[in-house]
Amino acid sequence: MNAATTEPRDLSVQYGRTRIDYRLGHSSRKTLAIDVHPDLSVVVTAPTGSTDEAVEQRVRKRAAWIVQQRRFFEMYLPKQPPRRYVGGESHRYLGRQYRLRVHRADAEAVKMARGQINVGLVDTSKKERVRTLVTAWFRRRAEAVFGEVFAGCAALAERHDLAADGFDLRKMSNRWGSCTADGRILLNPDLIVAPLPCIEYVVVHELTHLKHHNHGPNFYRLLTAMMPDWQRRRERLNLCLVD
Repeated sequence: MNAATTEPRDLSVQYGRTRIDYRLGHSSRKTLAIDVHPDLSVVVTAPTGSTDEAVEQRVRKRAAWIVQQRRFFEMYLPKQPPRRYVGGESHRYLGRQYRLRVHRADAEAVKMARGQINVGLVDTSKKERVRTLVTAWFRRRAEAVFGEVFAGCAALAERHDLAADGFDLRKMSNRWGSCTADGRILLNPDLIVAPLPCIEYVVVHELTHLKHHNHGPNFYRLLTAMMPDWQRRRERLNLCLVD
């Protein structure tokens, strides 16, 4: 089948017992590119006129590398145990552990003090309110902290001719951040568990995608220019989130 169709399509190949799903698109580029993204998706961009058979042959040839890259990125997916939101439970905030303390109060509130996240309830029998209040508190903290981090990182990006309008919070199951096709930065509110240097890394990583939409050499050159120690920060992001 010739690649007369310009719309991206979802295809797959079998590599041993592993099925590799990939999205195939075409462009005026002269060579075929295979990109493995942090969310484990595989995107293939082939020269206009390439046949599906020729593309599949190239994907099969690179199958071992694709599997290796996906295993690498799996190490950096969000890792958090299920939460029960009960007193004494440990919750991470900006890289540090805090104990949850639930107590009776005149009004519902969540406050952090002395290594604890204190949840005040008018009726302590309403256990489901703890989850609701704590989740909302973490999201508010994410909005505030990410806002400060983003402002600093956006100023840095401007010095490299990157212009960012802002960011949105979006819960994502398998990534910390994303850059949409129209240049909007999305940040996972769960990232608030990580230390500030790691949050900065995620933001700068996504800002780099404003110019380079894949993870090719040019992407990493620009990322290194903006954040020379990004690899150390990425490693810390992985290590600090393993319970």
